Amino acid sequence: MLLQRLRRKTTTGAAVEICAEAEFLRLKQETLTLEQKVTRYFEQWRDPVHRYLVAVFGHSAEAEEIAQEAFLQLYRSLRGGQTISNPRAWVFRAAHNLGVNRIKSQQFIELLDEESWEELRRSLKDAGPNPEQKLLQQEKFSHLRAAIACLTPPERQCLHLRTKGLRYREIAEVLDLSTTTVAETLYRVIDKLAKENNG
Repeated sequence: MLLQRLRRKTTTGAAVEICAEAEFLRLKQETLTLEQKVTRYFEQWRDPVHRYLVAVFGHSAEAEEIAQEAFLQLYRSLRGGQTISNPRAWVFRAAHNLGVNRIKSQQFIELLDEESWEELRRSLKDAGPNPEQKLLQQEKFSHLRAAIACLTPPERQCLHLRTKGLRYREIAEVLDLSTTTVAETLYRVIDKLAKENNG
């Protein structure tokens, strides 16, 4: 499929964004039922939404439930006649809000637990062929983990949404912030991570 080839050729957020928008336009032109369209959105965005929820709120099982509920809300809204110009941002926003509501009942935002960090670490490719390079990579990963743990919850949320390829405007929609605030937050995050990496 053309979309998959484009994704393989580039890993930049802009290209993924263009691909997602092209896919959305293609789906609008096809004569699919509402259920088929939402099913395609679910298949396309389920993993990124789930990873975002796990990274920001923790707990993989809860993240899966929240992600599914976000897509159900998308279906209900579209079925009810709501016009949604950017369904990807809408789903991330719905998932974020559902996660925040669940966290509010717990009164804190949790960092990734040990099991989630280990799963994330295993999912990364080993950078070096020899043990010394692997050890250096593990140390860098530990520094990154420590630096991310020092970020505030809004900083972590902005960072995770940006890593999922969302533009500043979309992040602002998801987190209900201004685009300027998102940009300033991400600059601050980059500065903090760079200082931690150099320190």
